[in-house]
Amino acid sequence: MCVIMYIDGFLFVIKEDTDRFTMKDYEVIIPVYEPDKRLYIILKRLLKQSVKPQKINIILTLSEKYGALEFMEGLAVNEIKSEIIGVETIEKQDFNHGGSRQSAAEKVRSGYVLFMTQDAVPYDRKLAEKLLDEFDNERTAVAYARQMPYKNATLREKFARSYNYPDVSQVKDKKMLDEGKIKAIFCSDVCAMYDMNVFNELNGFERNTDFNEDMLYANKALLNGYLISYCADAKVYHSHNLTFTGQFKRNKEIARSQKEHPEVFEPLSSENEGLSFVKNGVKYMMKEGSIKDTAAFIADCGFKFAGYKIGKIL
Repeated sequence: MCVIMYIDGFLFVIKEDTDRFTMKDYEVIIPVYEPDKRLYIILKRLLKQSVKPQKINIILTLSEKYGALEFMEGLAVNEIKSEIIGVETIEKQDFNHGGSRQSAAEKVRSGYVLFMTQDAVPYDRKLAEKLLDEFDNERTAVAYARQMPYKNATLREKFARSYNYPDVSQVKDKKMLDEGKIKAIFCSDVCAMYDMNVFNELNGFERNTDFNEDMLYANKALLNGYLISYCADAKVYHSHNLTFTGQFKRNKEIARSQKEHPEVFEPLSSENEGLSFVKNGVKYMMKEGSIKDTAAFIADCGFKFAGYKIGKIL
């Protein structure tokens, strides 16, 4: 039992057996590369959260089309004015998913950090509040949000979001990891909040990785007795209508990343989880769609599987 209070935009938790305040302040980190209008919608919604961030840190990878000037012009056009938004630029060749996030996290001075991507739009004003609530359990290392498909999402993409991000929350521990379930370490930096004390204790992300930095961290957290929380009440809009070849390339990169860390992924069963995904997906397509939708889903899964196998081999 605890009492929750809001003072000047910050969330305080007062435990019943003590009169000590625990301030849950947080910063946001968003890696950005040639963003569309969704980035500015994200910023507006973050600034309107029931628990406001201390800082919003934009890690901007430079390109010929988009740099710091274009970002600032975007803020002006969208009438976004806030001293808590900061931008740091890096060259394209210097970016990778693990190392760039790790470097940004090392500059955080708040108790928590919320990692997001430039296409994950907060569903409502309660996103940060709901994620922070997960840390009432002191063993929680990271809490990640539910991803809701955009209106233009394909039927197979809608299924993928509902399968991987159901409407029921879950807390994952080392027992699930010991059972060899790949879902034990499933976590997504599309929208995930980290306890910085635990993050620093565990030395954060793997620097030399372009995929799966979130799952590698989740594995490390579970092995050290911490918990991974999936919070279905914290929601963002996020989905991709990838082509078949796009799925192939993505899964090839995922498999390549897994192959680089056999100590993490070899004991876990990806194939069994993939088979479950296919079986449930076919049922969903036949119920919600047409024969054409079902055929497209099966073809999509085939390209994913081919990409995954080739990534493992090469």
